[in-house]
Amino acid sequence: MVYCGRPSASCAQCRTSKRRCDKAVPFCGQCRRTGQNCPGYHDPSSLIFRDETTRVIDRARTRKTRRANSPSSQRTSATPSPASFELSEQHTNTKAADDLVDGIMEDGSPLGPEDMSMFLNDTGMLWEPGQLLPVSLLSSGKPATPSLDFDGQVLSMLISPTMPSQSVDELGINYFMANYVIKVSGPCPGVFNYASNILAGPVGDAELARVAIRAVGLAGLASTTGADSVMRKARSSYAQAIERVNVALMNARVVRNDSAIFAVMVLGLFESITCSGDESLEAWKCDINGAASLLMLRGTSQFRTRQGLQIFGEAVSHVLTLCSRYDQPVPPRLRYLRVEMERKVNGKSPSWILSTAHIEVMNLYNQVQPEHETPFLAGEWETLLSHATELSQRLENLFAELPMSWRFKTVSDPTANPRLVFQGKYHIYYNTWIAKVWDGMRACRIILNQVIYCPLLREGLAWAPHEFSDGGAYTSLLQRTSDTTTEMRDGILASVPQMLGFIQDEATTGASYIDCSSSADPTRLVPASGVYFVVWYLYLAGSLPINMRETRFWIVDRLRAIRSTTSIQKAAYLADMIEKDAGRLTAMLPTSDFLPPAF
Repeated sequence: MVYCGRPSASCAQCRTSKRRCDKAVPFCGQCRRTGQNCPGYHDPSSLIFRDETTRVIDRARTRKTRRANSPSSQRTSATPSPASFELSEQHTNTKAADDLVDGIMEDGSPLGPEDMSMFLNDTGMLWEPGQLLPVSLLSSGKPATPSLDFDGQVLSMLISPTMPSQSVDELGINYFMANYVIKVSGPCPGVFNYASNILAGPVGDAELARVAIRAVGLAGLASTTGADSVMRKARSSYAQAIERVNVALMNARVVRNDSAIFAVMVLGLFESITCSGDESLEAWKCDINGAASLLMLRGTSQFRTRQGLQIFGEAVSHVLTLCSRYDQPVPPRLRYLRVEMERKVNGKSPSWILSTAHIEVMNLYNQVQPEHETPFLAGEWETLLSHATELSQRLENLFAELPMSWRFKTVSDPTANPRLVFQGKYHIYYNTWIAKVWDGMRACRIILNQVIYCPLLREGLAWAPHEFSDGGAYTSLLQRTSDTTTEMRDGILASVPQMLGFIQDEATTGASYIDCSSSADPTRLVPASGVYFVVWYLYLAGSLPINMRETRFWIVDRLRAIRSTTSIQKAAYLADMIEKDAGRLTAMLPTSDFLPPAF
């Protein structure tokens, strides 16, 4: 580990202004006195890993090009160029890491366990809060666009079959921490940011989490680089994790520990990365069902700690995705636990209110049963319709009244790369997690509009056809529902550039890094957290029969880019589903309809 000094405990505003911070909770007194918005403090658990992979790859590529252009292929001890010297001044461990990669490229020597410290630093990850963008973006002020093929070659060398097993395992864990962990920042409560706490826990519990994390990290590395040997090791780790989880389920103590449900949620990520068909979706379904069962088994005791509360919230969001995908209501026992959790939490965040509304939506969906073609709700369809429209209005009001830190900027740029930006418009959010909550609201309203639309046409035309004449009570509601669905779809598509790492807006400093120009590379490598959030929402948006051919093509192209740049195989599988279902849906429904398939 390379020591770079003790990390400051001050808030970001005080660190930037180089002033003494009183570290008051919940907000700094200095910021309060000056009328500034205090962004809060570091999450200590996030200041553990420092990811240098992108920097090492970029530097290795530069050195290889320089050697190829040199009159002699022999390595020399010449004085470094000013640019190289400047980088060395900023990152003291870069030269050693560069020499290490150079050695691998020249003689194929594997990394030893002692070499792994080159990729870690105890000052924390060089990723901005929630964005997880390449570190070269932060050092140069503009995003890097590395060659996908060359990056794959270098990474394949780094994880060559001859590398010691321990080093490969650590690379897998580091990949997970850099790509799927988001620390606490501003309105974002963090995602998997407690992973380091679990890894530092009791040996048995920590090993269960470690094996699951290793499986996901290695699967991501293998899918990105095409290294079959690493994928075999990832699947071996996955099998070990499943075996350990099954053993844990027989132990009344272990099964209630945070490590067990954390491991199950992480294994759900593995199925997304390696998804190859319906069997993978079934395996993912089993993982999320397992997480739901563990939540119910843990009962109210899981609410005694902040970590337990956060794990519960994250696991419930996975369960809601599963319920949406298979058109099922949330289990009553889980709804009861959410009510109990409310008693432990002061105030309700927008994400919590959204999940409550999502549960209502799925219950309504289950009652309406849009898949039925014949009317069967003669006595209650108007009540259900009224409930659905009221819920839609409630969601609209909630997100219209959010505080400034939750809002987004809308940018119109006709010159933006059309492969990256849909119709020249994109959004900038505080971070990808905030964008995920907004997209969750949009997806919820799209499904809710399906609940509204189905009773109107199936039930209304049967029991109150006079209301659909010109000027009838339901004519304007039909148009409003269609317009809202289009608006929600376009909102999801406008979030895609940031989810794919082309936009960063660091709210604590006010700095923005945007690369959506016509010259931006739409296939560059990007971290996986944001794209993991957006995959299902893109599928829902792409499945709407109101989509024009160009819209559907754009969504399919983005899903395939996600597969190429982040290793999430499920994206390509969902792109295939959209293409396969497009003709069938268009043939079944008029173009004015927008009934989406099961989400």
